[in-house]
Amino acid sequence: MLRRDVADPANDQAPDLYGAVIVGGLTLAVPIRAICEVVPRPRALLPFPSPRDDILGAIDLRGRLIPVLDPVPLLHVTDAGACAVVLILRDEDRVLGIAIDGIAGVVSLRAADLTLLRGNPGASGQGSTATLMRAGFVRDATRGMVLDPHALAGLDGMPLSVERSTAGIDTGGATGGVPTLLFTVGSVRLGLAARAIEASVPEQAMMPSPVDDDFWCGTLTHNGCRVPVVDTLRLLQLGACEPRTRTAAVIVRLPDRRLVGLQIDAVNDMRRIVDSDIKPLQQFAVGNARLFAGLYGTDDPSLVLASDAVQADDRLAVVSRLYDPAEMAGQAERDHQQTLRAFLIVRLGRRRLAIPLDQIEEIIPTRASGIGLSDPGQAIVDFAIHSGRGVPLVDLQSALGLSAERPGDPPGGAFTVLASVEGNQAGFIVDELCAVERSPVQLLRDAGSDRAMGRIAATIKTADGACSVIDLHVLIGALVRLDPVEAPDTTA
Repeated sequence: MLRRDVADPANDQAPDLYGAVIVGGLTLAVPIRAICEVVPRPRALLPFPSPRDDILGAIDLRGRLIPVLDPVPLLHVTDAGACAVVLILRDEDRVLGIAIDGIAGVVSLRAADLTLLRGNPGASGQGSTATLMRAGFVRDATRGMVLDPHALAGLDGMPLSVERSTAGIDTGGATGGVPTLLFTVGSVRLGLAARAIEASVPEQAMMPSPVDDDFWCGTLTHNGCRVPVVDTLRLLQLGACEPRTRTAAVIVRLPDRRLVGLQIDAVNDMRRIVDSDIKPLQQFAVGNARLFAGLYGTDDPSLVLASDAVQADDRLAVVSRLYDPAEMAGQAERDHQQTLRAFLIVRLGRRRLAIPLDQIEEIIPTRASGIGLSDPGQAIVDFAIHSGRGVPLVDLQSALGLSAERPGDPPGGAFTVLASVEGNQAGFIVDELCAVERSPVQLLRDAGSDRAMGRIAATIKTADGACSVIDLHVLIGALVRLDPVEAPDTTA
């Protein structure tokens, strides 16, 4: 029978949040609701008599004596470190400390991520370790075991400290409060409620941003999906993160199942924080104050972020909408395939644009007929006679809704790029042919009211910076008359 802390695969609904901790090279996922906090292990533990040999001693946590367990014998791990951190766990009204090597952050696990484990029925019971690990899990590159805190607390002779709330004493935030991840970005210590976090991911290589933007610093792969990562300090208006090609991140849940990563340096702690422990900043506006809930702690205080405000932030929403959630799964494979596509890089004024090479039929010198057959509303400046037919010449800058660098100047590009849709050929005037390059494509979404919506639908990264990808087929489709025009009767 499954206990309440382990997801049932038959009911694969919303993911459950777990704190990921490390013991002897083994990653343990602990239900986030069972974690009170994480504290440094004192140089010397207090003596604590116990019939169990794996009780190392006790710690004095704000006037509470809490026994500390050595999990290495229970877990049978061999690569045990110094276990310099103590994880405080809660089971109902009882708490216990576990010596661990460190914390890896937060991970969200669905039932599909879990492999249920069954111990030897003959060895089951409160005196056995067979029921401690209820499942194994695989999530991205993270693999480990799910720890059942209730089973741990039920082991024979396990000493447990009773929560002060049961004795009618103020808990100091350990019993209630909101599970919160504490982390560092540069020199700034921050906190964010776990309910707003999809996962925290360890340092990994980051793909560069497809656009030249200081705020959107790159893209990470998480659970087979691409997640944009932003500069956390720029978001908070507290400076800027150091440029880097590798980063750790806290992945934040936004509305409509969208995700965005906040660049971080390290995860520091997990705490349960009650509202009264967060001290407001009064009415002094520093940085992006609407995202700040207040300060937590006294010795090394952390700036706790307002999770609702972070999830509703407009800048994060814009970045997250550049990727369609329906297309995120399996995107890595599509990226690999799209690296085979070639693009012609052209110059339009000071802008560099990329045109899919497979859309280009021919490139000719720009030769207008001079008959004045134009339509400014459709960006047609004239017609040219080519291959036995009249070909409209399109001012590409106007067609894309881009402002002219010198208003009033007529298009004077030296080259015309020809493309066709269903036999209808059009020419697009460009200033210069720069290069042919192959590059991964980053699809964009939600261009809003931009006139180029659907025409500038992607970007590529080149040695000289990001280039917008122009879809000539979409542009031609906007020019072609769908209904045939009936020829006038000239016999009358």
